[in-house]
Amino acid sequence: MPFRSLPFIFSSFALVFLLLIAACRKEVAPAKAAAPQPDAAEAEAIAKLRESFLKAHNEGNVDRLMELFTDDAVLIPAEEATCEGKEEIAAYFSDLLEENPSTLEFDVQEDRILSDWAFERIDVTLVTTDPVTREEVEVWVRYLWILKRDAPGSWKIARLIFNTDDSDSKEEGQDLAPKT
Repeated sequence: MPFRSLPFIFSSFALVFLLLIAACRKEVAPAKAAAPQPDAAEAEAIAKLRESFLKAHNEGNVDRLMELFTDDAVLIPAEEATCEGKEEIAAYFSDLLEENPSTLEFDVQEDRILSDWAFERIDVTLVTTDPVTREEVEVWVRYLWILKRDAPGSWKIARLIFNTDDSDSKEEGQDLAPKT
């Protein structure tokens, strides 16, 4: 008699096992929706801020740069002390651009607008002159800046964080680049 109940026991265990698998199976998450497209006017205003930043930086105009920052802005430069407020940020840029004039080119990798805040992740090519060799040098820099809406269609930089890529070329830094 015990052997007749053996198939029943095995089939019962199999049924319980299948029910447990079904109960424990993780539900497949729906595919992520694409990020909403920013309002065209706001995207244009942010592009204008970006262009103004490039122009002021490339011309070495620190006063114009400071107009683009909020009063309580924070700058977190690579391997340097954090600068809080326009006065400290102005001193940083003044020293930087006086000691080592440079030009920047931006390649926006990602941007998002969330109500009165926005952020952009930007690959930056910085071109400067090596003070020792006097040769032109390109440095690859990564920016993450957080923008705050100043007024409709007007944005200012609230936070700017950047680091530099120490590889010899932008192509070598590709393996270090964040994957999007």
